Amino acid sequence: MDGSHRITCGHRPFSVFSYLKASSSRSCYGCSITQVLTKIIIHAPPDAAWRVIGDFGAACQYLAMVEKCTVEGQGIGALRTLTSPDGSTIVERLETLDEASHQLSYVLLTDTPFCNCVTTMAVSDLGPDQAELVWSASFQPDGLPASEALTLLEDTLTTNCLALKQLLEAGRE
Repeated sequence: MDGSHRITCGHRPFSVFSYLKASSSRSCYGCSITQVLTKIIIHAPPDAAWRVIGDFGAACQYLAMVEKCTVEGQGIGALRTLTSPDGSTIVERLETLDEASHQLSYVLLTDTPFCNCVTTMAVSDLGPDQAELVWSASFQPDGLPASEALTLLEDTLTTNCLALKQLLEAGRE
């Protein structure tokens, strides 16, 4: 896929890119941890879902408002740079990659309202042509009220889950 895949889920496309901070100063230390979790059933073989999700460089196929994705390095510690249509970038580092349990985690390195953000994606086998994706994140809100940051990230994960579902189920009907 060329990276032009987008999904709007009935509203305007959402982008964390619009919340990038101009300054690198963080005020989140000492703030409480906020957690968000989104689940979705995907009508596709679990291994097929994992092939896409487990490829750290394939994110532009399903992440909303990501035009380009580049990866530096391989395996744990690899850096992924996501670029929006306006040229803004977000950098993430792969923290865990477990092929056996179909789970990966990455850390957001770019200064956003999600300080110390660790995101995990896990695929569970629900049968030969059905998988469950659990996409979760824990973070400390920075510059936004916790409830607003929670809603913002929850909306992002939901939009991205739906886009991933659409990508994986395309052509299966």
